[in-house]
Amino acid sequence: MLAAFGVMLARGRPLDEYYDLFLFHNGPSAIVLLWMGRLVLRRRPGHNAGRILLAIGIVHVLHVAVAIAADVPLVAAGFDPPLEQAAVLPPSALPLAAAVPLWIMNWLWVPAPVLAILLLVVFPDGRLPSRRWWPVPAAALAGAVLLLVGFVVDAWPTASWGMADVPAVVGLFVAGGGLLVAGATVACVAALVMRWRRAGTETRQPFRVVGVAAIVFAIVGVSSYPWQAIWVPAVLISFNGLLVAYGLAIARYRLHDLEPLLGRAAVATTLTVLIAAVYLAIVVGIGRLLGAGTGSTLLPLVAVAAVALLVEPVRRRTRRTVDRLLYGRYADRTEVLSRLAAHASAASAGEVLEEVTRLLVRSTGATRAEFRTAADPGGEQPTLRADVEHRGERFGELCLHATAPSDLVADAPQLLADVAHAVGVVLRNDQLAAQLQAQLAELRASRQRLVEAHDRARRTLERDIHDGAQVRLIALRMKVGAAAAQTSPPLLGALDEIGQEVDAAIRSLRNLAQGIFPPILEQAGIADALRAHVRELPLPVTVTATGVGRYPRTVESAVYFACLEALQNAIRHSRASDITVELLDDGQALAFAVHDDGIGFTPSTTAAGTGLVNISDRIAAIGGRTEIQSAPAAGTRVCGRVALQPSTADR
Repeated sequence: MLAAFGVMLARGRPLDEYYDLFLFHNGPSAIVLLWMGRLVLRRRPGHNAGRILLAIGIVHVLHVAVAIAADVPLVAAGFDPPLEQAAVLPPSALPLAAAVPLWIMNWLWVPAPVLAILLLVVFPDGRLPSRRWWPVPAAALAGAVLLLVGFVVDAWPTASWGMADVPAVVGLFVAGGGLLVAGATVACVAALVMRWRRAGTETRQPFRVVGVAAIVFAIVGVSSYPWQAIWVPAVLISFNGLLVAYGLAIARYRLHDLEPLLGRAAVATTLTVLIAAVYLAIVVGIGRLLGAGTGSTLLPLVAVAAVALLVEPVRRRTRRTVDRLLYGRYADRTEVLSRLAAHASAASAGEVLEEVTRLLVRSTGATRAEFRTAADPGGEQPTLRADVEHRGERFGELCLHATAPSDLVADAPQLLADVAHAVGVVLRNDQLAAQLQAQLAELRASRQRLVEAHDRARRTLERDIHDGAQVRLIALRMKVGAAAAQTSPPLLGALDEIGQEVDAAIRSLRNLAQGIFPPILEQAGIADALRAHVRELPLPVTVTATGVGRYPRTVESAVYFACLEALQNAIRHSRASDITVELLDDGQALAFAVHDDGIGFTPSTTAAGTGLVNISDRIAAIGGRTEIQSAPAAGTRVCGRVALQPSTADR
């Protein structure tokens, strides 16, 4: 290629002739094709795409050589510009030394586009999708043969016909070959789409690279077409970029060195199109509508302002779209960390780890992400890993898996390190939360054990009083009665007085025993025990029970004694005239409320007394909660609620 261009320079040929002879079209492309074909075959020996790239490159080289071989005799024969003048003459009217190269140029280009079509059907593994696809390359090659025959006859060196009177058989060959090639093209595109849809996450990156390059090529071709002076070089440059992207995608060679370049090219191209579109819409379109044409000084300023407002949003959106196409990247570093922080505040450690692995796959281009605990570090060797630790304590590691390291985005190591640090904090917090929950559970269990021990002690003391001291006093009363029956009248009054004192002691002891733990509570339940208790009170008390049954001893004793404490507080301090005790079982919890119509108080400014503290402690010890509702001159309502286990509620 260097020699060919050197010959043109040495002969002093003008720049237009380089375009007329297709040197700029075929020369750089030949170098790119040969280079990429060699790269593919070195990295993936036997790959059919590499062979096709080399074949197309060789065709381009031969075309350049033949073009120069035709230019030399045409110039010597006085044709200037040579190809334009030679095209209107029949081949027999040209010098044979020029007619033969021109004849070769007429059909030599045919294999290049046909082979280029086959690049689609063998992408990316170098093979057909299956054996059933062999008719596609067969049809393409058959079409190429028909086209070759047609163009060989069309410009035969000794032919006497010109462009206007070409034999009809040429048209038949060209039409038949064109139809076959067109059909093969459609089939090759279908094969490429089918492979894209079937490809897994780990095999889609080559498609993304070539796809973005093709999009850039299409945008450049369409957007630069109105400016013909730059259209040809712009299309040639972008086409060669597409060839480079194809070769590198096949070879999987330094894809992430190419991807940023493609990304910047896509962004720059989009912004160029934006600027051109805004200029045309405002300066040309609105200018014509207003009759100002393009000579207005205001409209360009409006266009500049519009571009300034649109350029950053368009740039950001284009960058995001390119990241998705190239890397499968649907979240950047900032978004990943912010979403991780938001998720960590409302989810368990397991859910956070699941979300982290999902975000890492979406943001790094990895095929899979996983968290390995410190106790189980085995498994497949990851492409990239980062320790998850916090203040010297190691919890495990985050691992990224990819088909090749180059499949990961450039900032994947930093992103993974940042996420690992954040996950370390989350796991440490989860560990502390678990420890705190365990301590709280132990504290609740300890408080419940204390309540149960207290109740057992009450029952034991009640039995000891009933079966011990009370029985002895009753026996003593019986002996006093018997002695009184046998005593003379002078001592009878003294014995009757002693008997009355013993009766009073028995009543006091019985009341004491019932206050410590009334037997009716264990025998009949909370409602009956409360009704029995309020009969002895100096104020009228109403006890209502809805859906109340029997419950574990700890629940019954805690609710019973809490109600007793509330009743005593109301009698002592509220100056109430009426008190109501309400019990309710709604299937989920046992609720109680003691309400009086007394003077009330302000709970926020009044310190809780011993009675209210005892109520709160008793109910909290069995996992319940209490609430004090009161206001001056509005009475007081002491409420409590104890959640019931399913078995307890059923009981």
